[in-house]
Formats: sequence, structure tokens, C-alpha cells
Amino acid sequence: MNDETPSNLSAAELEAERYDLLICAGGFETRATFIANELHGRFERAVAIGFDHNQCLSYEPNCAWFRAHGIEIVESVRKNEFPSVLGRLLAPVNDAMSRRIAIDISCFDRYRLAELVSATQKLSRERSLTIDFWYSVAKFEAPHPVAGRNEIAGPINRTFAGRFVDPSRPLALVAGLGYEAGKVVGAAEFLQATRVISFFPESPVAGFAPEVQKANHSLLVEIAPHDSLRYEVDDPRRTIAMLDSVVRGLSIEYNVVLLPGGPKIFVLACLLVQRMHPLISVWRVSSGASLNVRDAIPSGCVVGLRWMP
Repeated sequence: MNDETPSNLSAAELEAERYDLLICAGGFETRATFIANELHGRFERAVAIGFDHNQCLSYEPNCAWFRAHGIEIVESVRKNEFPSVLGRLLAPVNDAMSRRIAIDISCFDRYRLAELVSATQKLSRERSLTIDFWYSVAKFEAPHPVAGRNEIAGPINRTFAGRFVDPSRPLALVAGLGYEAGKVVGAAEFLQATRVISFFPESPVAGFAPEVQKANHSLLVEIAPHDSLRYEVDDPRRTIAMLDSVVRGLSIEYNVVLLPGGPKIFVLACLLVQRMHPLISVWRVSSGASLNVRDAIPSGCVVGLRWMP
């Protein structure tokens, strides 16, 4: 990985940048088209990669918008098909002068976001690339109850599974907090973590913090105050620096697992930090099929991060 630290991008830069390729998710959230719309056609090629499930809510209007604005749609892509679809999409970047890529991470799930990071880093070994990740922060909406046990638990994918040099070491869990009540506590119990460090999101959009606090109350009253950290959603560069520092310190005596809950920009930060520390693992925990489908309306606030792998 390039030693250059990823850098923040502003909304003004989103309004001015031009790209050889834009990749976004053909999803059901209203915000799926927001970043593409803000770019106003300043890309040579754009592709929306769809899902084989949850084709509801704003999915059809989003597809219609993509088509009307000359954006290709690859529909109904299964999880196991995504790496090959992505590989075909990125192949022309290696053959031509296309070296500036924008990726809208707002509506990709954690697995697909991990594949995007992995694939672009692999491609960077052959080409000098500039990757701009863009994230559309959603308007606040009170969470719907997300109850039930964790049904899926494990490394986010094989690339980010890491490797524990000494399995006998104690395990430390570094967890991003979101709306899902009990998720981190359940993961800590499953992993038999002896230490938990939480990352609490401070959003530029008001309303989220009290709900995240409420959902994670049982965890926050148990962990030591110095293990409860806060990060700014609109400052991913600093979040990466915080995670890097925490991982460096923990790795002296612990095996480390990152559990990126909360906003997608924190997921991205965890993935990039794992590329800096390939022995640590990035996990995902979810309620699988029982997860509620909910819309996300763009707030108008955008967060950007430039990565030159």
C-alpha cells in the first residue's frame, strides 16, 4: 500500500472533479443517485451495480434515473458474482489511460465495499490510481427496532480475514457503534473478547447521537471511559489515524478484530486500516434475513476520501 495517508475531500471538490469511471450501487435507498447527480456527468463512464434482493422502495425510480442519465446498470448481481462483475468493470482501467475512479459507497453493503477496496488495490499494482470514495450522509430518521440474534458472524471476506500469529493471545474487539442494540455485546461474547474499544459516530446531521447512545447503553456503561472513543463522520482521515493508533497499541499484546458498525464511511476506514495492518481481521455481524429494509434520504451532506493505493 502507498505510504501516502488518505486525504479528505470537500463538497466543493465533488462539484469540480472529473473521473474516468464512476461506480455506484443500484440499490433501493433514495440516496443511491445523489453522488452521481452531484457529478453532473463529469465522468467518462458510470456503472451502477445492483443486488439480487431488496428490489423495493426507490429501486425502480433509481434504475430509471440511472438509465436517463446514461449510467449503465448491471442488475440482480448475486454476492458470489460481484467479484467477477467488478473485475470485468475494472479491466478497461488497466488497458487504457483511465486512472481516476470515483466510488459512491453510500449504498454498498460491507461485503461489496470490501471487494471494491481489495480489487482497486490489486489493480494499483499495475497502474497508478487515484480512488475517490464518496459518501452521502442520510437525513436523520428515528430507528426502527432491530431485534433478534446475530445470524451471520465472521470475517467480512477472505482478503480481510487477517491471521493471528499467536492464537493464545487475548482478543481485543474494536467496534463501530450504530443503531443495532446488543450487536457489539453479542459479538464480544461470541469472540470471547477480553477488551472492547468502541468508536461512537459524531454525525454532521443532528439527531443520530442520542439514538446510538440509547442502542448501545448496556455496552457503554460496562467499558472503561478511555476505551470509549468518538470520531467525526465527516473527518475520515482523522478516523483512520485514530484507528491506526489504536490498532498499533493493541497489537502489542492482543489479537485484534475490527467490527465496523455504524456509517459506511467507518466501514471504509476499517478496511483501509486493515490494509495497513494485514494481520488484524475485519468482521461483520448481522441479523441476516431478519434485517429490516429501510430507506435513506440524502441530507445533502457529503463526505469524501482520496486513496492512492
